[in-house]
Amino acid sequence: MKKLPAKKDRRQARAWMILQGIRQKDIQNDLGQRHETQVNETLLGLRNDRRVLQYLLDNGCPAGYLELPSDMFEAA
Repeated sequence: MKKLPAKKDRRQARAWMILQGIRQKDIQNDLGQRHETQVNETLLGLRNDRRVLQYLLDNGCPAGYLELPSDMFEAA
């Protein structure tokens, strides 16, 4: 049986997005992605799509809300 990766807690990032009026679909469109999967799984904490995480940082999301991977955390 395949084990899922540990889930990160990115609820604060989702709440921040709501307050800013940013939808997952907006991120998907701005990044030119065909499907919302990368955005959704990144926000659920199942994936660390660096393009999605960087998009959120560039738009003002606090790094502490994202539980960034170590290589991105040092750059933020």
